[in-house]
Amino acid sequence: MTSISISDKQYEKILKDFFSKRSARHRLSNEESVAIAQRLNEKITLPFLSEAKEHAVLVKLILKIDNYFYEQLPNEIYGLTHDLDEGLDEAEAAQLAARLNKMAHEDISLPFLSDQHEYYAITFVLSVLINAMREGSDLEHAINVTQHPRMMEDDFPFPDIL
Repeated sequence: MTSISISDKQYEKILKDFFSKRSARHRLSNEESVAIAQRLNEKITLPFLSEAKEHAVLVKLILKIDNYFYEQLPNEIYGLTHDLDEGLDEAEAAQLAARLNKMAHEDISLPFLSDQHEYYAITFVLSVLINAMREGSDLEHAINVTQHPRMMEDDFPFPDIL
């Protein structure tokens, strides 16, 4: 077993990262949030809002889930969404997805959506992010995989990478 060796400077960086302000906790870029929202918009419609307002709401929904993930996962794990070289294997992805899916559905409330749409939105975004954390995948790949017709069905596949 190797011993953990962290300098005082490294420890301070870990503390700073761990206790960062909530506003600094998202990991998705503007473009990534919009890309996920665009895919989600294909399944979820808010008929009581204009398209522009609906798009803003969907991006805020993505940001809410993004912030939730950051609070639940260490940055080193959530950062796997942008790393092709490291990542979760199938069993690890399935285990993380099962635990986070249960927690997210208990903790995240989207009262402006029907129960079915809320469930779909949370599960869809979670699946995209977990797929991005898999070894050999990243967020761009995971978003592109959602273009497969099976990903847009109510029982879209997870954790297989299509």
